[in-house]
Amino acid sequence: MGNSTISVQDIIDRVAVAGDTSPQANPGAYGAKVCLALANNTMSDLLSERFNWKWNSKNAQPFYTNTFQQDYPQIGLVDVEWLEFFYWVDINNTALPKPISRASDTQVVRALPRQSLWAAQCGWPTQLCWMYNKDLSYGVWPGPNVTYGALITAAGQVSQNPPMAILDANGNILVLTTPNPASTGVTGSTAPVLAANSAEGTTVTDGSCVWTVAGPLSQGWRVWPLPGATGPVYQIQVKYQTIPTRFVKLSDLLNPIPDNYSQYFERGFEAYCMSKSPDPNVRARFDKALELWLSNMAQAAKQGDKEQSAYGLVPGSFPMDWAYPGGLRNPKNPATPY
Repeated sequence: MGNSTISVQDIIDRVAVAGDTSPQANPGAYGAKVCLALANNTMSDLLSERFNWKWNSKNAQPFYTNTFQQDYPQIGLVDVEWLEFFYWVDINNTALPKPISRASDTQVVRALPRQSLWAAQCGWPTQLCWMYNKDLSYGVWPGPNVTYGALITAAGQVSQNPPMAILDANGNILVLTTPNPASTGVTGSTAPVLAANSAEGTTVTDGSCVWTVAGPLSQGWRVWPLPGATGPVYQIQVKYQTIPTRFVKLSDLLNPIPDNYSQYFERGFEAYCMSKSPDPNVRARFDKALELWLSNMAQAAKQGDKEQSAYGLVPGSFPMDWAYPGGLRNPKNPATPY
């Protein structure tokens, strides 16, 4: 992801101009592994700034809500750092355009508890968090010859489906990947099972259904409240910031950092080079250089924060609503209090 044209080696060459932080001048202190470690430290600092960098933002693969299913493990999703927002689309609604949640309807949060039918009413998702697949909740195989109905239908209403994420007898996390959301499938005669600790992506056939292993340390979604028994089905789109890129060789580009932000990476890298210098006088300058670098992060955030946010608090009614002290024909509100 990204379109950087600047490599880690380019940054090393730029910093080398200072002389006292040059890998060429002090080869014993700045080996390739040390340079890569310093570059990774710099990247982590830059992306740990609590600001939603547009160049580090990513859309997750959409998923669809299912009957009474709160948790949705994902296959191969491993780069979520923190969530920016999510929205839902009433996917089976025939209106054009289809209804989409408002910004005030949804909220991303750090964690959500499990919910049962007794805890609250079902409805559209208002909150969402990410969790490791191993920490999500799962159903059990529904039994032989059970039909999974399509989630995307022209009729709008859907069948009451069993869970589409289960644990097999050996503890593997299985996600229903066939049929697709627009088609139906029927389970076979025996429960699907794979060898313990099967690799993510391994599949097992179950009648006309196919289950795929999701890794325990991949990431998934938990929604609140529970989706209803027969719809509506919501297509959920999540926007998130990705985890810091790890450099593995000096020729790696600075992706996802665009070239016009490379100066901020360079200043941080130069500061970290001071911490490894064999010259004690240069090492003594590290704390001050790091302080200036972290202060520089505020400037980087300001560079990316030049647009007005579209979010705000809008009351659903007057702070002081209508009152009817003299009956329906004599309403009072803030404009006519007497």
